[in-house]
Amino acid sequence: MPAQPAWFHRLPAILSELEGLDCEYLDRQAVERLFGVRSRRARQLMAGLPALQVGNAVAVSRLALLERLRSTATGAPFQWETQRRQRVSAALRELRQQAAASRVPLPAPVVGPLSPDIQLHPGELRVSFTDAQDLAAKLFALAQMMANDWEAFRQRVTEEPKGEATSRVIASSYRIL
Repeated sequence: MPAQPAWFHRLPAILSELEGLDCEYLDRQAVERLFGVRSRRARQLMAGLPALQVGNAVAVSRLALLERLRSTATGAPFQWETQRRQRVSAALRELRQQAAASRVPLPAPVVGPLSPDIQLHPGELRVSFTDAQDLAAKLFALAQMMANDWEAFRQRVTEEPKGEATSRVIASSYRIL
């Protein structure tokens, strides 16, 4: 698809300004100012519209320009460009959030046993933390453990070590009584 005009994203504001004007005709300088373009592009925008010759200058009908812009605003290229800009804006917002999260310093986890603040049992994960950064560091350490030794992690999550199941049952039945 060819490049869209630089003023496309400002079309609603241009329409609003055009509707608010009380003159019947617009000269090239007025079109330049309204669209934020230079002389040649202004003449291209004015081409084919009902015009009035005033000396050497040409002025186009404001209503004809307004009608052309309204049909442009409802056209497929404008709708596509509007949706594209919204997608780009959303992607940039997401990237900014990710960049902010990546600037949080996390201590490099030591590969080995988990911190006592991380309790991992089949069907249960408990993490004690002091603040968001501490939580992020502990979750990162857990993710590193998974990446470094998936099989050991999987066994820890799915199987009870011998002797521990009995103590957990006793402890939970003690809490119930």
